[in-house]
Amino acid sequence: MKEVLEKEPIVEQCIGCDNIEDDKCRMWMSPAAKWRTGICPTATHMKAEVKSEHQAKVRVGQQKQKKARAKGK
Repeated sequence: MKEVLEKEPIVEQCIGCDNIEDDKCRMWMSPAAKWRTGICPTATHMKAEVKSEHQAKVRVGQQKQKKARAKGK
């Protein structure tokens, strides 16, 4: 006999998301667990902000570096 798992109700952060039906999340069994580490990965009403120091750096390919050295830059 299969056990049917009940979905937990949404949390406050879920309000406004398109994945809600009848106060339950269509994607996750426990929506609160997805909000513990930050923004829910399937939230349609919020956009995850990526903060990284590496975004400011632009990587130049090795061939371009070789050409620049050959020109004397």
